[in-house]
Amino acid sequence: MKIGLIINIKRPDAFRVAKGVINWLTQDGDYHLVMESGTATTMGYEKLGADSIEMQGVDLILAMGGDGTLLHAVRVIEGKGIPILGINLGSLGFLTEVTEKELHSTLINILHGHYKIEKRMMISIKVIRQDSVPVRFKALNEAVITNSEIARMINLKVSIDSKYLTTYRADGLIISTPTGSTAYSLAAGGPIVVPQMKVLMLTPICPHTLTTRPMIIPESSKITVDVVSTDQSILTIDGQQAYSLELADRVEIERAEEETCLIKPQQRGFYEVLRNKLKWGGSIVE
Repeated sequence: MKIGLIINIKRPDAFRVAKGVINWLTQDGDYHLVMESGTATTMGYEKLGADSIEMQGVDLILAMGGDGTLLHAVRVIEGKGIPILGINLGSLGFLTEVTEKELHSTLINILHGHYKIEKRMMISIKVIRQDSVPVRFKALNEAVITNSEIARMINLKVSIDSKYLTTYRADGLIISTPTGSTAYSLAAGGPIVVPQMKVLMLTPICPHTLTTRPMIIPESSKITVDVVSTDQSILTIDGQQAYSLELADRVEIERAEEETCLIKPQQRGFYEVLRNKLKWGGSIVE
């Protein structure tokens, strides 16, 4: 089995935890490990360094860090459908559920084939500028359009399936998947959506009109956003990539053909994760 390691070396415990995993998996020689070249050099494992093409040829990805690390892993594999296990070395983590204490037993189960795959829908984003398409993206969580200036509103004309919806006057607009409902969208007042649902969400950020509310629409919808602000704006993908937008640019968002495959611990469901991560309290009334 070929295993790819994607490690956030900025995390305080990342070196220690990652080295423990590497030493354990290389003891009997049954597993071939690779990691991103820069990380391999920093950690002193130059021989394990791999380019993006080799990283896309592994059987399994271990993403060690936080949710941002897992989102980076999704971008590295570029929709190849490689199973990803998220290992949480931070504090929250909706995507990286496995803790350091659970890591050893979870890996044993995975290496013996005792795990399940949860497929998560992604979105496809393209920018249209003067009848050309300068850039395309894929996202697991969301696409966000904001003003490039701090604390400045933006005007965004939105249509769904070619039918005009509204022109948002807000700090920005989030178009998210169900997986992304517990990310930026949640912080902006959007709804929590069970990841297996097949929908898309529009969540305005600090809208100027108080009657403007988040919307949930069918997964088959195509969302068109026209930039009508004269100020420069920014398109951000999963908090990982950014692209500068210009006046009259059009951004089209729809469900992607690709899906992200997450390895899910069998003992834990979404509602338990939600309860624990958001620290919902209260006792059970019988």
